[in-house]
Amino acid sequence: MTGQNDEQNNHIRRNLNQLIRGLTQNDLTEALEAYKFLFQTGEPVIPQVRAVLLKFDCSKVKYDNEIRYISGLVKLIHDINEPEAKKIVGELKKQNCIYSLTKILDSICQFTIGDYDQYKVRRLKIFEHKRLFTEQDIKATLEKWMKNIPDEDLKGIERIFILRPEDLDNLGNYTPILYQINIVWDNPSSRWSPMSWVNNFLIESTLYHEIGHHVCRHKFGQDPTQEKEAVAYSDRIMWNSGRLIFRLGRLLNKFLSNLRR
Repeated sequence: MTGQNDEQNNHIRRNLNQLIRGLTQNDLTEALEAYKFLFQTGEPVIPQVRAVLLKFDCSKVKYDNEIRYISGLVKLIHDINEPEAKKIVGELKKQNCIYSLTKILDSICQFTIGDYDQYKVRRLKIFEHKRLFTEQDIKATLEKWMKNIPDEDLKGIERIFILRPEDLDNLGNYTPILYQINIVWDNPSSRWSPMSWVNNFLIESTLYHEIGHHVCRHKFGQDPTQEKEAVAYSDRIMWNSGRLIFRLGRLLNKFLSNLRR
């Protein structure tokens, strides 16, 4: 048993060093690869991360890489154990942290998984914000939309977060390596309103777009080629699902393109 613990601790130490290196050098790929291992390892990670954090003198923080270093490690612990993260943040704040770091640490701790209803659709973990305002049945709607996705395209997706409009600056995004998708559900209209239909169309196409990023295993960054591939994937799924508004839009776009020639 001791040998197994030593081996696990060595793996944790190596990945923790990689995470710190990725955070300080702002290398998202390196940082998230290590983060994923540490997060999946869970509770055994906390003592080593805690020890590293509490050795750091937060009152002397000056540079962006130091802020990324501290906040990244706190976020890791928070994602594993929220109460433990709050305890550590309390200890760090006693060191008279600079204002910007304190705000970031408080922001990390304000997030709680308790704000989300959790269920599965097509065996995927869905996290739906409890205070999201909509008259639609999100779970039932997702179940209908996800039937349009081939099984192999969903493999590897770790989780999908359904967020409020104020939670994200865009309609959705995809995190490589962690294989996480965030979707903003912005549809306050009544169920039978035409606007509800339009809003759901935008949400559905965004969902397919982000899944397209996953299928193509896209990397970080707003690369035009990656965006075209994700758009093409979303268009194909929308077309195959027989969405009338999508087909009409395609025909209208083709007609207008011919007029411009």
